[in-house]
Amino acid sequence: MGHVTHRRGKPTVYVAGSLFLDIVMCGLEHAPRAGEEQWVGGSGVMPGGVANQAVACARLGLNSALITYLGLDRPGSWVREMLSDENVDISFAEDTDRQNITVSLVLEGDRAFTTHGNEDVPLPPADLAPPTIFIASLPYLLRAEEQIAAWRAAGTIVIADTGWDATGEWPHEHLEALKSADVFVPNCAEAQHYTRTLTIEDAVVALSAYVPTVVVTCGAQGVHVARRDGDSIADMVFPAVEVDAIDTTGAGDAFSAGLAAGLSVGAPLTDAVHLGQCAAAWTVCRIGGSSAAPTLAELVDWVESDEDLHVQVGESVRRIQAELDNVTAQ
Repeated sequence: MGHVTHRRGKPTVYVAGSLFLDIVMCGLEHAPRAGEEQWVGGSGVMPGGVANQAVACARLGLNSALITYLGLDRPGSWVREMLSDENVDISFAEDTDRQNITVSLVLEGDRAFTTHGNEDVPLPPADLAPPTIFIASLPYLLRAEEQIAAWRAAGTIVIADTGWDATGEWPHEHLEALKSADVFVPNCAEAQHYTRTLTIEDAVVALSAYVPTVVVTCGAQGVHVARRDGDSIADMVFPAVEVDAIDTTGAGDAFSAGLAAGLSVGAPLTDAVHLGQCAAAWTVCRIGGSSAAPTLAELVDWVESDEDLHVQVGESVRRIQAELDNVTAQ
């Protein structure tokens, strides 16, 4: 994978996608019932959707910028203020009348969403300089194919992600977008639906035909990785970081941010995956998506204070911290 060389300062990541104001309710005793009010033990209001990745990247030490729509209404103002507090660059975002809103209800460690808005995402400005890392969905990569090709030629690493296809179609055409990507990061269900396979092992092999590096997150089953080198495919399985999860909102986004932070400084894929796992594990122990994302310093302190965690991912987290400190000081 290539790497954009900046004269000084932190690596830059652009994240493109739909953004929401998230209202999270945590600790439901049962699913909502018509006509009933249920009090819960935890709640939060925060930017969500693509903001989960952007905020997580910023907290890990990257220059993070959004390509999205932001509302001109009161919820949109709240989102802008919160993103500004997180040092996320919104200068490339475009205005829309009303902010997308999602209500997330967390029950028994999983969550359900109720959403209002639309999924439109603007294209990048034509004169936008190549970032170190670009993160976007498969359909977006198809829409912005020409500009992304120019960025990749300049050394940008493109990370493709995806979301649940509520239509159930999982169109094969989406996988053609992977020719514009360096890394694909689906979860296990998404990987198997797109490839029409019965096992995660078969899904990883099938996806390797489209993209050089496949990183599939599988929750408690860890992370499955395949890397293609010519005609050969090297596969690895990373055991999960074991924690007591209370809210999985934003876990996949935190993983992608950790992976991006590692790759942005040229870290080995193993180190980048370990940082992603550590960031995701931290997030699920807290309420919310973007608001639960860790800083790199918090992760370093965490792995140093937990012997098992240090053995599993500690050296990787330390190495990436040192690399980020080095490039930031340049």
